[in-house]
Amino acid sequence: MVHLKLDPASPIPMYLQIVEQVRRAVASGALQADDEMPSVRALASEHLINPNTVARAYLELEREGLLTKRRGAGTYVSHEAARMRDAQRTRIVAGLIDKALAAAHEFGWTPEQTRKAFEERLEHMHTERER
Repeated sequence: MVHLKLDPASPIPMYLQIVEQVRRAVASGALQADDEMPSVRALASEHLINPNTVARAYLELEREGLLTKRRGAGTYVSHEAARMRDAQRTRIVAGLIDKALAAAHEFGWTPEQTRKAFEERLEHMHTERER
């Protein structure tokens, strides 16, 4: 079962925090097909939020095909989620890269400066992993 870290002080609505964290958990493999999700009431109680907030997030994740409800049994990660994992990973990483590129553009960096900074960070990350 996944443990979500919701931040009530965040400007991001709670239901979107749930949606994004479940998407990331699926993309990373932390959530697998047939993993049971916390019940709406349990998750709402744990985080002291309205059950409708959790229900809204679960409904959105169901519409995306990541979650499925089983009558009388609860909400589970769908089998479709495993097939969508690579697309989820690509979407998440592309979004992060887009944010970094937007920041570089905002700071007036040229494409060459941006490319150089990206390559340096990539090399640094590779070096750190080898340690």
